[in-house]
Amino acid sequence: MDNKNNFSNKDVDWGKHYDYYEINFRENYNTISKPQNDSHFEMIKSNLKYYLNKNLVFAEIGFGSGLTLRYTSKYFKKIYGLDISPKNVEYTNKELIGEGITNVECINFDMLKLNESFKNKFDVISFIHGLEHFSESDYPILFENIKYYLTENGVFTGALPNDLQFNYRMCPNCNNVFELDGHLSRHTIGSLKNLFENNKFQIIHLDDFNTQYFLRYRGLIRTIYYLLRNQVLKKRLDHQLEFIVKPIR
Repeated sequence: MDNKNNFSNKDVDWGKHYDYYEINFRENYNTISKPQNDSHFEMIKSNLKYYLNKNLVFAEIGFGSGLTLRYTSKYFKKIYGLDISPKNVEYTNKELIGEGITNVECINFDMLKLNESFKNKFDVISFIHGLEHFSESDYPILFENIKYYLTENGVFTGALPNDLQFNYRMCPNCNNVFELDGHLSRHTIGSLKNLFENNKFQIIHLDDFNTQYFLRYRGLIRTIYYLLRNQVLKKRLDHQLEFIVKPIR
């Protein structure tokens, strides 16, 4: 795991940040996040079939424009969207109601602050492209809260960039250096494996290439070409990391 510095996720007012970006750039964010959400949902359908159950409860942290909330609403009894942006919560709730989706509820939520009302509430917690926004000092708090919210047999699943380099910029007004996407850490399969094991999670699934997604959305020929090209050129797979883990109780 490579960390930007000693900054913590708590050093940024993410609620204010996403109040602006999730509403004003919604279509742009939706376009960027759709492949990420689609791939992760294909992974869930392939590896969590037992959990796709109308008697179970699903939660997504940082749900963005709500793509995965919509996908999973057909498979679970109740869906919760947990987001740090009050404006995005309000906006997405109105969208879902307007679309006739009645089993989804969006709630304003900070993952680093324990919410005791969520104790043992969720059978599945999903976090797509979120772990990279936390630093090493944040992870113990983050993971303990996730364990607190999961049911006895609950699982934590998600996706994040595969070893994506930091992209720094300097603010012309204050001259402070910042990471363009707000990333505080970067991961490979190896670093993510160590992170979960060090925080007492059993790894159920961890991969950097989602074959089911590529076959469905890109076809057999393009998938074979992509894999062979990367093997011949000895390049890493330019795809997101996807995981399913379960707390070791």
